[in-house]
Amino acid sequence: MTPLPDSLQPFPLRIEDYELLDRAGVFEGRRVELIEGVIVAVNAEHRPHTRVKNELMFRFRLALEALGSNLEAFVEPTLALPPRNMPEPDVVVASVPTNGNDYFRLQHMVLVVEVGASTLRSDLGTKRRMYATQGVPECWVVDVHGREVHQFWTPRDGAFQNERVVPLAGELRSLTVPELAIDGTGIL
Repeated sequence: MTPLPDSLQPFPLRIEDYELLDRAGVFEGRRVELIEGVIVAVNAEHRPHTRVKNELMFRFRLALEALGSNLEAFVEPTLALPPRNMPEPDVVVASVPTNGNDYFRLQHMVLVVEVGASTLRSDLGTKRRMYATQGVPECWVVDVHGREVHQFWTPRDGAFQNERVVPLAGELRSLTVPELAIDGTGIL
């Protein structure tokens, strides 16, 4: 792809612009996200990605229920992070009011999980930075091929201050909600 001349600069979209395009049917039949003001196509999912995503959501739901928590686990919600981001993380753990008809918001988020197979580089790069900049409390990136989980927490000044990598096996514990843990054994 040839870079644009300096005289031509891309125009980053806001959430409001993205919503107008969506309501007009521009994205019909396409899976897209708004990341840093750019409309990004979402890759098709292969079975390992789908399996990991669904197993994580299921295991988080069971763990939250066992804790008697008011938190819930969701698959691929649209997360509005003004002014220029509307990602659809693979899994989120959130506290969402039952009333209302809008998107998930930062104040609802406890944990965001991206499952990276073909998107690992972007998930560990652009998306991780976006979540840190926006103040998401905790972010996990699951490396499907490496069978490990990158955990990030304590967002400050556009970066997560803490991180660790653990195997996708045995106990996987949240660092911001310590009582929340799931068993990663057999997910892959």
